[in-house]
Amino acid sequence: MITLHPKINLEIFMMQITIIGFGNQAKSWALNLRDSNFKVTVALRKNSSSIKGVTDLGFSIQYLEEKLQGDYFCLLTPDHTHQDFFKSFKSSLPDQAKVIYAHGYSVLTHKLEKLYPDFTHLLLAPKSIGSELRAQFESGGDLGGVYSVEYSSAPELDTKAILEISKGLGLNLGPYKATFEHETRADLFSEQGILCSMIPYMASEMYDQLIAKGIEPELAYFECWYELKLIVKTMVDIGPQKFFDLISPNALIGSEKGFQKLVTPDLKAKLRDLYTEIENNQFDTEIKNTNLEVLRKTISSRWANSGLMKAHQLVQKESK
Repeated sequence: MITLHPKINLEIFMMQITIIGFGNQAKSWALNLRDSNFKVTVALRKNSSSIKGVTDLGFSIQYLEEKLQGDYFCLLTPDHTHQDFFKSFKSSLPDQAKVIYAHGYSVLTHKLEKLYPDFTHLLLAPKSIGSELRAQFESGGDLGGVYSVEYSSAPELDTKAILEISKGLGLNLGPYKATFEHETRADLFSEQGILCSMIPYMASEMYDQLIAKGIEPELAYFECWYELKLIVKTMVDIGPQKFFDLISPNALIGSEKGFQKLVTPDLKAKLRDLYTEIENNQFDTEIKNTNLEVLRKTISSRWANSGLMKAHQLVQKESK
């Protein structure tokens, strides 16, 4: 006999969730929802390289080339593939299918709700990369997210379903109501302004400067990279005010010195520029004109040859 997760509503439990794709995010969704006693199947192309991995984990497969079944369809392939998915497999979805996205970008950019008005387009965006979505679920850690039912013809029903699915994913901070537009712009802005730019590149620049001054690579690595996870965890756990109440006098004075020198009017202006380029769709144009494969290889090569990466490999090797 199956024991229901105590937070899962029996009526919602009977839903069939179909996960489209099986990348990091999709895999975590599938595993978390199954562990929360939802009925989960995975939909893939017949020639997909993920088929063996899906069957090895015990999931049933539906093929995108055939008629799909399910109550909610979680479209978890990369955002830039969503438009092609609908062009290729629109007829495979049931009439009036309810499609859930983990990010609002493709709907906002391509106006999918207008191109495919027969479908319901819903947003459930965990604020976590796929691996952490799974890790925090397994450890009982905190997970947050946002949702939108703005394109639903039955918002009360879909809100109820989205909230239950979010519990099944392990979200316990929210999910909070937002819009596709706001989620997309906030997500892009955070990636460009700090998460995928300032943090890694500032760490690398500081590492290089320490090495140039004769600091040992291992020490520079710990100061500029390893401690990030410990500091950021503390910031998130206790909040910004208590964090600055907690740190040492040296760190407190240093934080003010860095704030005065680095958080300049020029930096603030550049952050505003980043958001403006997102808001006026300039960033969308840049995406369309970018060869993603070439860019990924360029950035990968840059980091592979960086001193910080070599120090990371050294420390990781010694820890095993």
